[in-house]
Amino acid sequence: MNKIYQLIKNSAFNIRFCLLVAVLLRLLSVVFSQGYGMHDDHFLIVESSRSWVDGHDYQYWFVDNPQGHSLFYPVLMFLLFKVLGFFGLSDLAMQMYVVRLLHALLSLFIIYFSYKITNKIAQNKKLACCVAWFLALLWCMPWLSVRNLVEIVCIPFLLSATWFYIKDTTPSTKQVLLSGLMMGLAWGFRYQVLFFIAGFGLSMLLFKQWRNAVVWSVAVVLSFCLTQIADIYFWHKPFVEMFAYVEYNFTHSDQYITKGFFNYFLVLLGLLVPPVSVLLLFGFFYGYKRLMVFLPSFCFLLFHSIFPNKQERFIFPILPFVAILGIVGIHDLITNHQSWRKVARVCFVVSAVFNFLLLIPVSIYYPKSARVESMLYLRKYNDKAHAFIVEDRVNKRSTQLPRTYAGGDIRQYNVVTDTNLVCDTVPAFVIFVDSINIDERKEYVKKYAPNLEYETSIYPNTFDNIMQKVNRHQRNYPLHIFRNADIIPDKVE
Repeated sequence: MNKIYQLIKNSAFNIRFCLLVAVLLRLLSVVFSQGYGMHDDHFLIVESSRSWVDGHDYQYWFVDNPQGHSLFYPVLMFLLFKVLGFFGLSDLAMQMYVVRLLHALLSLFIIYFSYKITNKIAQNKKLACCVAWFLALLWCMPWLSVRNLVEIVCIPFLLSATWFYIKDTTPSTKQVLLSGLMMGLAWGFRYQVLFFIAGFGLSMLLFKQWRNAVVWSVAVVLSFCLTQIADIYFWHKPFVEMFAYVEYNFTHSDQYITKGFFNYFLVLLGLLVPPVSVLLLFGFFYGYKRLMVFLPSFCFLLFHSIFPNKQERFIFPILPFVAILGIVGIHDLITNHQSWRKVARVCFVVSAVFNFLLLIPVSIYYPKSARVESMLYLRKYNDKAHAFIVEDRVNKRSTQLPRTYAGGDIRQYNVVTDTNLVCDTVPAFVIFVDSINIDERKEYVKKYAPNLEYETSIYPNTFDNIMQKVNRHQRNYPLHIFRNADIIPDKVE
């Protein structure tokens, strides 16, 4: 019995074992968590880059003016899809298994560098392992790790930049350059990382590290410039996408989800699992004296709390930093005030129960399943289907479907009102969103496709249905597919 206890104890404080468990959990997400979580992690990254591989510009990003998207990540994805196609793996659904696997492996650096940073600032290996386990087993992390979200992909670079700089009391020039290089790459993935960078640079100035600040800043700028080379290739000018992004966000900041100043505090409380998340957030601010870790995260949080456009994913880049300082801060609090020990223990136990109830279901959650499966269904007609209509006059909202899964350059037309629709290509299918008044809606759409025949219905999975009830922005409705028999006379089995 003692040997078993010792084995468990030794494993608990072994970072390699922690990483192994993290890999296994993330492999569940690689295999089962298909689809996409939010609009941006598919349409701005996968749909755009894959369309370039297929020889067209799905988003029309390069037609007239810059759209305001950093091209660094989409170009990397384009190159990856090209390589996979070269080796004979051309089907997007199969390619995405490789994409999710690579992202899962990249996410392991979040755990590793968080462990290293914690061990450095707290001088406590066991506490560092606690942080590593927290990020390895946090209910949302395996699922987020396999998504194509710039807010997640930039995190390993932020953490590595922090680690390279703080690993020694007096960082060498090489370490300063490496830190700047990683920080510039993070900025290339996500423009808003600039506010994290500003906080990091400010902390150097507060410590009067003038030479390091100059060398580091030069490295950051040079690294960022390398990530923006695509602008010169496509637009023949540097930084045009970044300037377009800044201009668009400052002129359209109130046209998206706008919430109050404390919205992101509530998001962090939810993501980090209450009630322990309350202690973690308190611990984060309690650790303000660890300036090189605290100030960049605080500047990032402050900017996003002030800026009107607030979407939950925007705050993801500082999630590990809040966990690091939160756990270290709680430890300091308990050390200095023993009366808090029992409160902290109870909070951790309650949160652990909630967390593990969510961990596996969320890790294997297939988001937007009906949308993806409907396009995979149309793939059977790839050589015959060149366009389809999505009808949603019930909700009066355009529903973008991930049509790259259908293969080829297939067009989507939306019918959301009673106005006439002009179709450049005759639609081979009509997809009705939601199940309300299908017969009446079918009659209306017959002026575009008179000879409709029922093909199939695809329903959201259980988790999507729950998300639909919890969040009205999800719009996970059943999709009813009808075939235009004038274009495709026979159903393909």
